[in-house]
Amino acid sequence: MRISICTTNYNCAHALEKHLESVYRLLEGWEFEYIVVDNKSRDRSLAIFQSWSSEHTNMLVLSKRCTMGEGRQIAFGRSSGNHVMVLDTDVIYNTTFRALVAAYFQRCPEFSLQAVFCGIFPRTQWVSAGGRRSLNTNEDVDLWIRIARLGTMRWYPVHTGENLKEAAAWGIGDYLSRRYSRGERILRLLRREWDLWKTRDIRRINLQALIEANVIDLGLGKPGPWPQSRTRQTRVQHTLEFARQLKQTMRAR
Repeated sequence: MRISICTTNYNCAHALEKHLESVYRLLEGWEFEYIVVDNKSRDRSLAIFQSWSSEHTNMLVLSKRCTMGEGRQIAFGRSSGNHVMVLDTDVIYNTTFRALVAAYFQRCPEFSLQAVFCGIFPRTQWVSAGGRRSLNTNEDVDLWIRIARLGTMRWYPVHTGENLKEAAAWGIGDYLSRRYSRGERILRLLRREWDLWKTRDIRRINLQALIEANVIDLGLGKPGPWPQSRTRQTRVQHTLEFARQLKQTMRAR
């Protein structure tokens, strides 16, 4: 098996049909498997996956309450590909995605590569770095840093698709997504703070500088800046911001 897509899903039924159609269409001709762990979605996600898997023998659907990082690691444990691909189930992929895959395997399959909405990792490097940890926030960056310490992490800041998530809910603002009830938003905000504490060492790293120093150009368009910059805050500033966000979330309907 050449590529193992390992991903998680929660309440993304609004995007799933188009997401799956785009991935399978754009990877036509490639040997791949699609393994997803659904985090007990409350919408039609699981039914959509099960219907799709009944017609596609290279899809494995698992259902388990988990964090994003834990789910992707569970999917990895059931995979067999020489390379692991991480995709997002609320992204509709475009032709740049297919071009990226082709260019990656032609020019730099010995590296781990992160583009916008798509990461590709040699299986050996995923294992050597320790895989994904049980995190919702920083679960991607956490692995990037560990692979970067191996000297094999590269970035290519080009968009490989369209993310259907609300712009305000990107990155650490995920808790704001309309996919969640008010109670879930509060819990996810609290979980975000726990994850930020668990990955507190990342604050000492200038991530933007690390990315810029390790950008690789695959000829698919001039790489731009990484789209999610991280503003550094003091502990006091962060605590005050968290208190404001929690207050707003508890008051929201």
